[in-house]
Amino acid sequence: MDTENLRSFLEVAEHGSFTVAAGRLNLAQSTVSARIRGLEEQLGRRLFVRDRDGVTLTPAGRQFLPHASTITRTWEQSRQDIAVPDGYESLLRLTAPAYLWERITSPWVEWMRARRPNVALRLEGSFPDLAIDQLAEGLLDICILYLPRPHPGIVYETLAVDQVVLVQHAAQTKPWTENYILMDWGLEFRIEHDRAFAGMVKPAISAGLVFIGLQHVLSQQAAAYLPLSAVSGHVERGEMRRIDDAPVFQRPIYLAYPSNPVSSDVLDVALTGLRSLARNWADGQGFSEGDRSLGLPSRR
Repeated sequence: MDTENLRSFLEVAEHGSFTVAAGRLNLAQSTVSARIRGLEEQLGRRLFVRDRDGVTLTPAGRQFLPHASTITRTWEQSRQDIAVPDGYESLLRLTAPAYLWERITSPWVEWMRARRPNVALRLEGSFPDLAIDQLAEGLLDICILYLPRPHPGIVYETLAVDQVVLVQHAAQTKPWTENYILMDWGLEFRIEHDRAFAGMVKPAISAGLVFIGLQHVLSQQAAAYLPLSAVSGHVERGEMRRIDDAPVFQRPIYLAYPSNPVSSDVLDVALTGLRSLARNWADGQGFSEGDRSLGLPSRR
């Protein structure tokens, strides 16, 4: 049985829509429909009923759902298990925003290499919703993200609090409101933003990822609210400038991990390192050369 057919079945079942499932899988809707038809032919049962309200599972589809989920998780976990490089005992997988590489991810890699040299590391980048699904399915071990989504079996904790500041491309001389991309940092940010800029015309462009907002500001000489940790280097190099009289917002960065990990010892070491590095970042401390060689925060 093709696991890609099963994955398509699970997406359609969760979202009640072939269109949404195709979008999440980055496939044409016709491809998803063909996969479902193939699965139905293999099983000899109809799995979905289409009506004006969307797509619903048939009794056979509901009965098949837990089996499809189990088969898919088992297959993916087996792929991950055999992916452990030779000479290492296990594999630890982390996903984090790319702009946190210098402050968090790279020092964390040193931390883990010093303490668990027999553990291979896999570093990922992913959309938050997809990352949470991967955590739940055992395909990721740790996720650093901004917008947590409640999910059974996943623990969330606040890792750090980032400042979100208004910046404008240094070459732009017009008011920042004339070329502004609205970053969607969640409901709380939208409420605070609307309160701070009451009456502001809604921008034509919005985005939910730091990378997209950052690249748009740089390429289009625009303005945006972005994390200070993502733009500080650009400000120091004179590529951007802060709008000094604009309000500064606070945005929590969350740590997500499974409540019942496969290897609790390795996960505990990894989480301890991330928490320590986050405290170091919050305290404005760096690393001394001696401490960096050991993966330890400096004690200056």
